[in-house]
Amino acid sequence: MNIALPTLVLLVFLVPGFLFRRMFYSGEFSEQYFKENLVSLIFPTLLTSIIVHLLCYIILSPLVLNPDTTSIGILISGTNNSSEISKVTQNVLTNYKSVLLYSVIASLTGAFGGLLVKIIIRNYKLDRKYKILRFQNEWHYLFSGELLDFPNVPGRTNNIDFVIVEALVSSDEGTILYSGFLDDYILSSSTGIDRIYLKDVRWHYIKDDLLQVNASNENKKEHQRFIIGDFFIIPFNRIINLNISYYSVEQESQSVNTNEI
Repeated sequence: MNIALPTLVLLVFLVPGFLFRRMFYSGEFSEQYFKENLVSLIFPTLLTSIIVHLLCYIILSPLVLNPDTTSIGILISGTNNSSEISKVTQNVLTNYKSVLLYSVIASLTGAFGGLLVKIIIRNYKLDRKYKILRFQNEWHYLFSGELLDFPNVPGRTNNIDFVIVEALVSSDEGTILYSGFLDDYILSSSTGIDRIYLKDVRWHYIKDDLLQVNASNENKKEHQRFIIGDFFIIPFNRIINLNISYYSVEQESQSVNTNEI
């Protein structure tokens, strides 16, 4: 038997698992899916595919749509028995509508299941409570302030109204400190994060701070410059360090509370 046929059947068998994991690692956690190597990708995909197929088999068996597990096993096994192969192939062609319908149902079940599990984990904050359920995108937890919901970390995410980032950036003219409201960030498969987007940015050279050590607060603010524009983008490979502050605005007292990382 040609190895291409069982390989093709195996790939079709794994589709629900691929879709489950793709939907589970979607949105702000999508980079985690693409960062995985082939070995770490295949085993969990196989496991989730088996679970999805078992679930579909249990649900669909009482119905007219009954998956032929024997035929699937023969195709995957790579047997050289031509009579068995011919019989199974004929059976698949005869019931191609049922086979196609089952494949669609299993694939949709995998995709919906992955999204549902993610929604449950995120809505109930299980990834913040239990490290084993935590996604690998640490930047999301840091920039969103969800880090404050981790065990033994003071503060609460629901008290955050806005985030201010101070980025120490290297340049040919000297080291520059940029400060502004965090608007967005873009992930990278290699470094974890590719660039950050800031709004209402002010900046100054660090060397100017040395000249302003003994100056008054008013004079210290004078050497800070504002950047006019909707967004200011900083490549992450130019960033030396980051300081992140979480702010909450209390409506009654009009005061501002801050937590810094």
